[in-house]
Amino acid sequence: MTEFPIALDFTTGGSHQGSTDSKRQASAGCMFCGMGGFATGLIQAGFAVDWANDNDEFACRAFQHRLPSVQLIEKDVRELSVGNDCLPTVDLLAAGFPCQSFSQAGSRRGFDDPRGALFYEIPRLIEEYRPQERPSLIVLENVPHLLYGADGRWFDQVRRALRRAGYWFREESCWTVNVKDVTNLPQDRERLFMVAASREQFSFNPFAPPELLNGSEAVTPSIDGFVDRKRRGDNDAYLPPDNRYYKMIDKAMSEGESDANIYQLRRSYVREKKENLCPTLTANMGIGGHNVPFVKDAWGIRRLSITEVARLQGFDGSEEFFPGMPVAEQYRLLGNAVCVGLARLIGKMCADIFSGEAVRDG
Repeated sequence: MTEFPIALDFTTGGSHQGSTDSKRQASAGCMFCGMGGFATGLIQAGFAVDWANDNDEFACRAFQHRLPSVQLIEKDVRELSVGNDCLPTVDLLAAGFPCQSFSQAGSRRGFDDPRGALFYEIPRLIEEYRPQERPSLIVLENVPHLLYGADGRWFDQVRRALRRAGYWFREESCWTVNVKDVTNLPQDRERLFMVAASREQFSFNPFAPPELLNGSEAVTPSIDGFVDRKRRGDNDAYLPPDNRYYKMIDKAMSEGESDANIYQLRRSYVREKKENLCPTLTANMGIGGHNVPFVKDAWGIRRLSITEVARLQGFDGSEEFFPGMPVAEQYRLLGNAVCVGLARLIGKMCADIFSGEAVRDG
């Protein structure tokens, strides 16, 4: 017998197999919200973001500046409470929990790292809701290595925790995706999305990774549409010719495929990013020299500007994100953000699942 997701009837509050005529805007909450990349993408996908949480002072300042209508709870996620913080029921809970301990380039300590262990605050918070009031969908974002690290034990811990909380979830409900393949953003940035579906609301997990979007059909636009070489950048963005990093980058550019490419400064070497792409933008762009992307223009060698980085992450580059905030913090927040283009895509997939048919009445 064929199974179908359970859909909720808005007019009566009951469930039935099929669609409804009465529709409302689906709601979302965001844990580990950062400066609001995930929230922005969900809003663009049609969701109303009701609340968000983070404890990073600068991230919260940027979030409130950009999304003032969202209830922002600025506190440690371990102290976040459905009852004490009056968190309303939402249809979708999004959480881009810390990825450093799961990254191949990181410590690989997984849940033994206090940052990795913060994942468990997600099921803890979910379980504070009554079963019938828990989010219909949970969407988690992290690095792809979480799927395979520790011989699969990390992912198994995530799976078991979500299942205990009352959700359908397995590896087939995960989507490993690269920004450059599915958006109009020329950034080589691979991420993992994990989608769990409430057993109270669905008879099975309706999410499936989109096969067509994982192919090579997408046409990546030119980096020139995101990097402005026609206007001089800020003076402090340029490296002086006697700087040792300038010499390293200049040498790499002279030996590389093209000095029109983006060159990424690592701790002890320079890496050329080919194929008209930007390398993965990271949170440590503003800290020392590690992972900073540089370009060459008519005035010299400079790092990518805040506006350019914002555009490459899918934010509107014309926005003023960070009034009065240190430049290093601006780079950190942008590199740590969920790419808006990916958040919008996953949001649209979830909206298609709901389609006014599987959203809780409330």
